[in-house]
Amino acid sequence: MTNEEVQLLNDLVKVGLPIVGTILGGALGAVSTYFITKLNHINDRDKETTKKRLELVLQTANDVAEFEHLIGTYAFAVSNHVQGFEVSTSMEEARQAIVNRNQPLRRARMTLKILGLKDAEEHLEEYVELTREVISKGPNLKMPRVSELAKAITRGPVKFYSALACEFPAKQGSK
Repeated sequence: MTNEEVQLLNDLVKVGLPIVGTILGGALGAVSTYFITKLNHINDRDKETTKKRLELVLQTANDVAEFEHLIGTYAFAVSNHVQGFEVSTSMEEARQAIVNRNQPLRRARMTLKILGLKDAEEHLEEYVELTREVISKGPNLKMPRVSELAKAITRGPVKFYSALACEFPAKQGSK
């Protein structure tokens, strides 16, 4: 090999390897940036989905609490009426409030079905079943039964709320 050929190969190695390294480094950087961006997008979407789910669960709990207040007021009025106590709340107004403002309960039931929270849905239906008896029979209930129903209704759907609590992540560091 001549001196010129050796010099040419030497220059080729000196100039060519950094260029090849730069091209390979750029390609590797582009591929890794693509995958990292894709993973970040997936994580952001999962966070947003989780956040929206928790918002819906909280809204469901608030809707049930609103219904719980309405039915509790009515059950209390019916219980006082049946027991012969002085009624501070109009029984008919409380009943009309339930009839006219039951949309939160319907919204809560719909949300539970959409979210697939079958356990919470079953516990809510147990509570609603108690309320149906008070609403349908009202002042015609007998003394022991009305007292029993009023206590259960005013206690609220505790099992339902406990089932919803499972949807929230446990606090870090607590046992």
